[in-house]
Amino acid sequence: MNTKKLYIVLCLLLAVAGCKKSELEQNTPDQLTVDNFWTSKEHALSGLASAYSQLEGFVYWDNYVEARSVREFYREDYVVPGADAYNYPWWTEHYNFNFTSGNYAIDLLWRENYRGINFSNQVIEGLGKMSSKAIDDASKNQFLAEAKFLRAYYHFKLLNNFSKVIIRDKVPTSEADLSKAFSSRSEVYDFILKDLKEAEPNLPLRSARPATELGRVTKGAAEAYLGKVFLYRAGEDKNNAYYTESAGWLQKVILSTEYSLDPRFVDMFNGVTKNSVESIFELQQTADASSGAYYRSYLSDWVAASELGGYGEIYGTPRLLNEMTKEGKIASGKYDARVYQTLYFNDPYFNDAADPQIYGSTYNALFGATAKTIAFRKWIPATPDRIGLSNAINVPLMRYADVLLMYAEVLNAQNNAEASKYINLVRKRAGLPDAPSGDQQTVFNQIVHERVMEFTLEGSRFYDLRRWGLLSQNMQAAGRSFSPDKAFYPTPLKEVTNNPDAQ
Repeated sequence: MNTKKLYIVLCLLLAVAGCKKSELEQNTPDQLTVDNFWTSKEHALSGLASAYSQLEGFVYWDNYVEARSVREFYREDYVVPGADAYNYPWWTEHYNFNFTSGNYAIDLLWRENYRGINFSNQVIEGLGKMSSKAIDDASKNQFLAEAKFLRAYYHFKLLNNFSKVIIRDKVPTSEADLSKAFSSRSEVYDFILKDLKEAEPNLPLRSARPATELGRVTKGAAEAYLGKVFLYRAGEDKNNAYYTESAGWLQKVILSTEYSLDPRFVDMFNGVTKNSVESIFELQQTADASSGAYYRSYLSDWVAASELGGYGEIYGTPRLLNEMTKEGKIASGKYDARVYQTLYFNDPYFNDAADPQIYGSTYNALFGATAKTIAFRKWIPATPDRIGLSNAINVPLMRYADVLLMYAEVLNAQNNAEASKYINLVRKRAGLPDAPSGDQQTVFNQIVHERVMEFTLEGSRFYDLRRWGLLSQNMQAAGRSFSPDKAFYPTPLKEVTNNPDAQ
């Protein structure tokens, strides 16, 4: 995507959205307006780029690096903030679960996702006005599908975080359109699923996307998110029919043979591998400042321990290490490989002076021989020269491992013994023996463990615990201050103030 064009279009659409032209106003022939923008495939593609631009708020430092990190990571039960974090109360309010509707990170989450919805709606409506002379039917249908996927993605992000959500299905044309009441959660789920189902047939397979389009939505992404949304809905509504729907969509991804597990797990999170064979939907990053991109990844500096030259804003806990090592050294005399690829901790593996694993050094040399610090390796560059403001690490948002473990979860919920097969596919990548077989609860417990091994610091743990009904007990076990009313964020104060119907 041309990022300079993206920002021009983004600003243009912000400026013209919702404006009506009076009869006395005259058109400037060489100036883009809502009436003359949607006139070519190139313009449509630029508009679509604007819709993509709001994914995870990655255009903006405040939202992508700071606000997203504290929302996604600090609410997990296996982490603690670093010392510097306590200089920012709007961060630690998430860890302490004493946030209010005025919290800046909550406001950003609401604002940026609704901005993404607005841009997606503009693409959907704009494409609807374009003639076959302006854009060929195949491109039009594909762009519409991408915009509908994005609109669903943004709504799902909101639904996962707020108990009350407003469906925005059109571009506001007057101030009155901005005041709109909340929809029921059931209505929002229906809306998200409808968009994803309408998008799926007109999206290309990943293998049909040229290299220049990596990162754009594919058929597999739509199917994977259909499976995920139905699974989350099943957990919330306790309706077995949703498990059946989820299984069907996840199975489509598996049977497509478009994806496989990447044998180099760690490289998906350190900048070495981008858009791997495992990636179904991935947030693209670049460190090329000359491209006009303002979304270079500073995530690794935020996550990296201060002992490694990072900001040291987050560390793991003994509970996390205990969970990740509880199966013992069952992989050729070592722990599960994913432990070493996710964490740095005081272990012989990281203290072998003949084969130093931490940027050419040992744990003892960097952290101290008696240290018990548990630092994160995930999201940290592979080599020390890449630590700093120039590195760029892609962020996988949906991986094939997630599809396999969600499918295992759905099968187990249906008491289908095939569930273990898909757990073991994921374990095989880590060089592990098959998981112990057993009853439905035993298999579920293994799925819980595997999701910790796979997705620690990928922003799924909090939502997993909530949909499993295990949030309160795990927060209590972690010694965290938590009450059930903090399972969702409150409606941001700005929305309550500006929208009289959002009460």
